[in-house]
Formats: sequence, C-alpha cells, structure tokens
Amino acid sequence: MATTPLIKTPQADGGTFYTFSSSARDLSKTLNNDETKLVFSKFVCLNIPDFDKLDPNTFSNYENYMQFDTIDGMIASGGLKGDPNVNFTESLQNYALNLEELIISDTSYDNTIQRSVAERVFFKWMKETGAMRFRNATNLEKNPGITRPLFVEEDELKTGPKQYRRVVKYVGDIDIVNNVDKAGEAYTELYINVPTEVGGTPTILFDSISDANYEPSLRIQGKNEFILGRGPSTVQPQGLSINAFYDYDNILAGPSANGGYTDPNANWMDEPNPPTSIDSYFTEPGTFTNATSINIRKYPADYGSPAGFNGSAYVRSELDGITVDFTPNDYEQIVTDPTISTIPQFNGSDLASTFEFNAVLVYYDLVDTSNTANTVTNLYGILIVDNITPTTDGGYIQRYPKFKPNKVTGQNGNSYGFKINLRFDASPGTAGIDTIVNDYNTFSMQLFSEATAQLQESAKIFQTQQLELSVLDQKVQTLENQITNVADVTSLQAQITSVQNQLDNASLAFANDTVLLDLIAKNSDEIQGLANGNVPVSLQYNTDVVRQGTGIRVDTNTPNLITVSLATQEYNLMVPFDSSQVQITTASPLNLNQAVPQVFTELLTYTNMIRLDTVNEAGGDLNIYIDDTMIQWKTGQTFRLAFNNNLDIGSRNIRVWTDAPSRLNGGSYGKSIGVITNANISKRPIIEFICTEQGVLNFVFDIIK
Repeated sequence: MATTPLIKTPQADGGTFYTFSSSARDLSKTLNNDETKLVFSKFVCLNIPDFDKLDPNTFSNYENYMQFDTIDGMIASGGLKGDPNVNFTESLQNYALNLEELIISDTSYDNTIQRSVAERVFFKWMKETGAMRFRNATNLEKNPGITRPLFVEEDELKTGPKQYRRVVKYVGDIDIVNNVDKAGEAYTELYINVPTEVGGTPTILFDSISDANYEPSLRIQGKNEFILGRGPSTVQPQGLSINAFYDYDNILAGPSANGGYTDPNANWMDEPNPPTSIDSYFTEPGTFTNATSINIRKYPADYGSPAGFNGSAYVRSELDGITVDFTPNDYEQIVTDPTISTIPQFNGSDLASTFEFNAVLVYYDLVDTSNTANTVTNLYGILIVDNITPTTDGGYIQRYPKFKPNKVTGQNGNSYGFKINLRFDASPGTAGIDTIVNDYNTFSMQLFSEATAQLQESAKIFQTQQLELSVLDQKVQTLENQITNVADVTSLQAQITSVQNQLDNASLAFANDTVLLDLIAKNSDEIQGLANGNVPVSLQYNTDVVRQGTGIRVDTNTPNLITVSLATQEYNLMVPFDSSQVQITTASPLNLNQAVPQVFTELLTYTNMIRLDTVNEAGGDLNIYIDDTMIQWKTGQTFRLAFNNNLDIGSRNIRVWTDAPSRLNGGSYGKSIGVITNANISKRPIIEFICTEQGVLNFVFDIIK
C-alpha cells in the first residue's frame, strides 16, 4: 500500500535533503526500461521567505511571508507549534508530500505521462502558504514568438504599502554526476556549483502545465484524517503530527445557517456553501493560466475559535500547474543578445546581480532515448541548507549571500559548492534515502576544476623535462666520445698546450700598466660627469619604478620621458535604477505617479552626478537612495542632483538617503542627508550635497538652481 513518507526536521549542520515520491517511480522506470534514462540536470536556488504573519485585519504591507496556518488542515489539526522547525516539517510532510502521494497512488493515475506532479505540487504548497505570487510575463521578458502564456514572480518591492520578495533566484546546470561503488557502499554524488563570476538569473520564467494527472478543477480525496497509509498506531520518528493538512478539512461554522467561510474569497475552490468535499485537496477551478491574486481572511469563529488561532490573512495567487521554464529560447533577453545562448551565460551577464538563497531544488531529466523530444525535466527533491532560526514572530532559514564580481568597484565575487550523496538503503525503519551535504569547503567545485587544470600543467612540465633530459643525454654521449678518442698522452698534451696559449694571449691585453690606468681614468671621468649632472644621451632611465595610482595616469611609452597627468573628470556619472532594478534612461524614464517613487544608485569615487529622466506628476515624495557599501563618503565629497527634463514634483518633496550597510545602526539607508521641500524645487532643479564629516555622515546642500 502506498504511504506518505515520514520526514525529520531540518538538521542544524550540513543541510537536509527531502525527496519526492515521484522520483522513486521514475527511477523504477529506468530500471525496467532500456529506452528511458534518468539524468540529474538542473538546480534552482530559492530564498524561502520568513515564517511570519500578516495582520488579519489590515494585511500589513502584503508581504509574501510563509504562513502555514493559511491551510485549513493545519488549523483543524491544532494550528502552529512553538518550534518553527516543526511547523515547516509538518506542513511539508502533511500537505505537499501527502498530496503528491495521493495523486500518484490513485488508480486513475496515468504512468505513461513522463512529467511528474512533484514540481507542481511543491509550487502549489508555496502559493497556498502565501509565499509566492505571480504575474504575466511581458514581451520584454518572454520571447514574443512564444504563443503560450508564460509568467514571472511579482516585481520585487522591499518598501512601500505592498511589498514582495522574489523566491526563485537562480537557475543552474548540474555539471558533474559521479557514481561510486566503494567498500560495499554504492551511491551517487551530485556536484552543485554556483560559480564565482555569476549573479542571480535576471529573469526567471514560469510555465503552467496541465495534463491528465494534474489539471484544473481536480479534487483529490483523502482517505481519513491521517496522511496516506498512516493511522493512530503510526510512530513518527520525532513525534510530529501525522494528521493530513487538507485544503478543506471539516465543515466550517461560518455566519450562514449551514456554516462555511465568513470570507467568500476563502472558498477559492468554488465548492457549494458550505463546502461538502471534506478531507480534500483541490487544484485551481476552471483554468491554470490566471495569474491574478486575491486577498483572503480566515476567521477563528469559522473553525470553532481554537486556542492560539487569532485568524490569518494572506494574498493567494490563482495560478496553478506551476513549473520553472528551463528553455533559453523562451527568454527575450537571451534571444535578442547575440552573446548569450544559454541560461548559465545569462547568469554571467551585466543584468545579473548579487542574491541570497537558503534552499536548492534539484531536478533530473527523464530521457526517452528513442525520441529525445519526449524528454522532460522533473523535480527530484529540495535541499534546506540550514535549520530554521526561531524569532518572536516565527522564524527564518539562514540565508547565504552570493556576490557577483563588480567590474567598476573591483569587488570580488564568491562561489558555493554542494556535494549531495544519494544512497538507497534497504534497512528496515529508514526513510529510504540518506543524503549528505559537504559543508566543509563551499568552494569544492571550484577547487576540483582548478586541480584538473593543475594536472594538465603538470603533464606539460613532464613533457618539457623529458625533452631536456634527451638533450642532456646527447651532450653526455658527445663528451664520452671525445674522451674515448684521446689515443695517447701526446694528444692530451697538445690540447693542454692549446688552452695555455689562449690564456697567455688574453693576459697580453693588460700586460701594459698604461692601458689599465687609462681605462680606470676614463671610468672616473664618466662617474664624475654623472655627479655633476652631465648625463649622456645614451644613458637609459629605468621608468618602471614610477607607477600610476588612483586618478593619476603615468605615460612611459616615450624613451627617456615620463608624462604624469590627471585621469579624473569633473564628474563621475552615476547610473540610476528604479525599485524594480530597471535602469532609468530617456527611453525608460522614472514614473513619478506612484505612492513612493524611488531611485537607487551607487556612490562612485570623487565628485558624483546623477541625472534623472522623469514622467508624470509625483504621487509621493521622491526618494533617492545612494548605496555607499563599496565606496564610503569622504569629507568634502560632492554629489550633484540634476534633471534632464522638467520635474513635475507637484506638492511633494525630494528626500535623499544613504548608509546602505547601516554602519550607523539606523537600518539600511537609514541616514537622511537632505530634504528639499517643495517650495525650493524649480522645474529643472540642480542641487549639490557636500559631505562635511565622514564617518558620521553629516551633509549640507546648496540649491544651485
């Protein structure tokens, strides 16, 4: 009988890997079918949101927190526990893994379909907890030649009344897979490498896929209140709950005579009121291609006012059947750039930037060797790189920053390497797969590549030395032949006499004292001339000791001449971006008609200038954020603000902020360096900000125009 796997909470050291049951089925296909092959191929880095709550009445700032008590089944099973590690594990086990097991164990499940349901179930779990939301991809993101709808996550906004932080950050290839059979142990090594030179994938597209196993208006009926194949006698290894977390668990006691939901939006599955399909999961009714989101409140009274549950609120995406799009030709930014043809190259482009991650999805290709066009990419499992750190509001999974090298500032990048060992274990009482993550050396993959390159260099050195030894051998043989050819003492004496004659002839050049004294006098005169400043034209200067520094250019190309010049211009032009990290240009001006128009730019050396293009009347104060992470302010350093067109500021003000890394402990961009009130702003204002005291970041500003 099919059973939902029992899993453990994330471990504190080394990471924890959870596999999906569909992957075991696909592995069985490869064992019994020579035309099907399983190949580990892709991975995706995730930044799983914090475990927190929105205000049940105001929705706070609509952040995409991961909220486990937005699922009916968790509320009915006692709600949140005190340990966020338990909440995460129970939700993954009792919702996602149980839903997958119910689908693949159903008698109507079509095993001939190569695409598994694991990835779609995972992203359904993420959206049902409020962790992910989506929108339709624009023609600047998806290839306009692709007719089917494609999607992206909502735009990342970390401030303002409606905030969102993207979850899927990086798409990469699994380059090395090693099968090991050693000392009676057989396992597969997966090497996951995030190289130094890359940043986060600039655009990540999502597809919506429907088939007979996972389609709209699908109801997946549970067997009872427990996860599949488990019952009251089941012992969970860590004592976790084995109650199934269904989309709709028990008939609710809402405001109507028959009960139901107080908020009609909560009945997103379009069940009769009250819903009758208890102990059930539902796919999105009607269609999988609706990317809109709705606000949902769940009231304590609907669930009998259980202890510890004060209600929940979240923004739920109506998109379903979600999968990551790994096809490079679907990406407009790839097909329009002749220098890019793959997603890994896309990750190394100028559009990529620094990102953080705390989890990794591992994918495999199910290859049809008779027809590669039928190959599909399925989700194998998820690596949680650390355990969950509790907070007063919930908790979070530790994040690891991936820095992309900065060509302008010279900032170095970093890399991450993970080795995952997959071993099937037939011992009773085990989970089936034991996974180990190598956290000793995060640069393991990079070191492996460097070691391979060093081996190649060693081979070249051995070849060179072999040639040198061959030459030396020939010289030794020649010497042996010469010695052998000395027939008698007379011949040897003749050779000694010849050497003696050469020595006597060489000493004749200095037999006369006058010759030697004249040479000494000549050298003395030339040295005295140098001391008096009389340098001959023929004397060559060593200009290598003169080197250029920051802002100084040294030209030594002309013999006996050094040219020193300034390399700095009056202004270093800063590059402005909006809150979506889109560069502000004349062709793409900043739209001021928003609640909080924002501009982000990076501080450069010496005197800085930023020039802005804007459209529309300001709907709120214009906020300009200057990132001083890499370049710190110096006393006397100047920043000029100017506009390329007429600024329609309306009744609003201009505010300028800095201290991005919170050196003053005021939070990111917590230091205000100036507020230009509406009364002092002209149509084409020019304002200069001067740092009067570095370190504490005191500023003055002058309104030039």
